[in-house]
Amino acid sequence: MSLELTVEDLLVLEKHRLDRLRSCFAETLAECFLHLSQNNTLTIHCSEAWMVDQLLSEIDRLRSAVWVITGAQRLSVCFAQEEVYRTSTRQAHKRSKRLQSA
Repeated sequence: MSLELTVEDLLVLEKHRLDRLRSCFAETLAECFLHLSQNNTLTIHCSEAWMVDQLLSEIDRLRSAVWVITGAQRLSVCFAQEEVYRTSTRQAHKRSKRLQSA
């Protein structure tokens, strides 16, 4: 039995990760198209403006969930075939005060 993942295995895992993310934002993402690209960007295509508004109102939670669930390093939100928002899923870490004063 091989421990290597096949292309089919990877596609199934990606589908499960996207389904898990969708379940965390069920009301908003239910009708959105999600695409995880090879350059590690999750793109969310929304068909309605209210969906974009809802996602942006929860952007900190969304960004964190995208990082933890999918491992994507970047998040892009699109509406009407245009990117309306892009961000890194990881916030820059602030240096502790102790390190800054040294």
